[in-house]
Amino acid sequence: MNESAEITSAGPGARTSSSLHRGLLVLEVVAQSGAKGASVTEVATRLDFDKSTASRTLSTLRSIGYLHQDAARRYFSTSKLSKLAVRRPGENDFAALARERLEDLHRQVDEAIHLAIADGGEMLFLDYMQTSKVVRSEESTKPRPLHEVAVGIAVLAALDDEARIDELIADSERAAGEALSARERRTLDHEIARARERGWATLNRDDDVSRVAVAIANRDGAPIAAICVYGPSYRLDPIQETIVQATMASASDLSTALEQ
Repeated sequence: MNESAEITSAGPGARTSSSLHRGLLVLEVVAQSGAKGASVTEVATRLDFDKSTASRTLSTLRSIGYLHQDAARRYFSTSKLSKLAVRRPGENDFAALARERLEDLHRQVDEAIHLAIADGGEMLFLDYMQTSKVVRSEESTKPRPLHEVAVGIAVLAALDDEARIDELIADSERAAGEALSARERRTLDHEIARARERGWATLNRDDDVSRVAVAIANRDGAPIAAICVYGPSYRLDPIQETIVQATMASASDLSTALEQ
């Protein structure tokens, strides 16, 4: 049974409007398209919709933040749906569980903070807090390949299974839409090794922004997410050790909470 059939099989008591039904089907198609995205024609063909219906549904999903469109007019899924998936009520609400700890960390450092969770070869950004200071650093919160962000390197460095690391890097390359060059892979391996030795990760993009990312482990000890504190290098570098210790303490506290 294909994905579309799974949705249409709902019984009379679970009927939804046709527009909602179409929207869910379109979301599935775009999500399955991965890093290459999907065009209006591809969505229409896949779902046997006319192009005007496909275009209208895609535009609606884009307007409310579930999809974005690039310069080539291809559609891609955003992290909005993933955020809803992890924001389950009660003890499983990871973002809610982390929020109080992020607020405590923010009070200590007053710099920008990201919370991100690993999803295959990507990091999904679940929460974000900005500094109250005038000079700020802005970073994208759309899903990013593991190897392109400090939080992803922190997760990779917290793994002790080299085969699993290679597997995740391959997934990350697919998410990015291109393979790492031999030089880029050596640089990534160096960053992973350095992060493993220090207990925290960074990523130098030559943008005068410093980053401190620490992995968060689940009850089995597997790294599933990471916290990143970042900001202008001139401000963070002099107090790097303070930021590292505060971020590591927050990540450790959250890992302990996940064990409960």
